[in-house]
Amino acid sequence: MNNSLERKITELSWRDPSFAELIETNPHQALAQIGVEVPEGDKLDIRRQRRDTLYYVIPPYSEEPDKPDIVINQMDLWQSAELFVWIMPQKLKVQLLAMRQSYRRNAPNGST
Repeated sequence: MNNSLERKITELSWRDPSFAELIETNPHQALAQIGVEVPEGDKLDIRRQRRDTLYYVIPPYSEEPDKPDIVINQMDLWQSAELFVWIMPQKLKVQLLAMRQSYRRNAPNGST
């Protein structure tokens, strides 16, 4: 049994066109369908990767707009199972872990 949230989202998107559309248009609703509790106020931007497009996300320079001289610590790079690299503040890392845990708690036995 694989309890990886990222893998579940990917496999469902590959196999179920309606889920693939919903995860892009209303990710909160799509994640709720698979038992993921998204912390209130979290914004989600989920996109289906295209084979002809290189994606690059530029992290914000500062978490506090009124203090632009505070650079986000680039040590906030976080690797997950050698499959994903995240650049995010510690608070969002904790929220992602909570979402993963809610998926694991709510996933039916034997689900991938």
